[in-house]
Amino acid sequence: MRKPADRSALSRRQMLSRAAAVGGAATIVLSTGVTSAPGASAATGNVGEALEITAAYTLPNSEHGFIRGTEVHHTDWAAGTTRKLAVQFPTLPKGFAHGVDAAYVLPNGVHGFIKGGEVHHTDWAAGASRKLADRFPTLPKGFAHGVDAAYVLPNGVHGFIKGGEVHHTDWAAGTTRKLADRFPTLPTHFAGGISAAHVRPDWAYVFIKGGEVHRTDLGKKVIRKTADELPELPEPWKSEA
Repeated sequence: MRKPADRSALSRRQMLSRAAAVGGAATIVLSTGVTSAPGASAATGNVGEALEITAAYTLPNSEHGFIRGTEVHHTDWAAGTTRKLAVQFPTLPKGFAHGVDAAYVLPNGVHGFIKGGEVHHTDWAAGASRKLADRFPTLPKGFAHGVDAAYVLPNGVHGFIKGGEVHHTDWAAGTTRKLADRFPTLPTHFAGGISAAHVRPDWAYVFIKGGEVHRTDLGKKVIRKTADELPELPEPWKSEA
């Protein structure tokens, strides 16, 4: 089994999320040298990566949802419309309402949200969460502490991405593959890690990194600007991180 090099480390997104959840904590200096002010969150845009769309999912009606910080946008809403996560998804645990690391939607319409090593489904009791390792026992050990992106295939199989590695729940337990091998159309700079992903009903994979989007049906290494691919998004969401 291949072990991603970053499995033992918190992602920058998780560090930012934790900082947002404990507003008033001491200033955090990230490993990249970027300084986050106390209480800064993904919604403020004060930190580079905080501008990114952090989660994406495909809805049963073939529309899509996107999460950035504490807000969510669905493509069947009016252009530029957002709602607070806590309002749209009232069952979310309190910490999840400050932002999530990944999200997906099951074929029956139930939403799943991941934050750190915990997962919440909207058909569970309000505020309830389970350990990723318990909910998805095939996950590689490092993935169980948190992932960068998650998606559900049209056949119900779950996919998880952490750094440059991917795991599907219909693979052998603990198995990972390199993103570049599993998705040979990926642009080179996407192969090291992405910020969000979802899968369309036609089985096209969609990957988001900063202000760019790659779809596997576009062709090898083809990139589109988020503003061009998703013109109905709120204007600040289209910015490159």
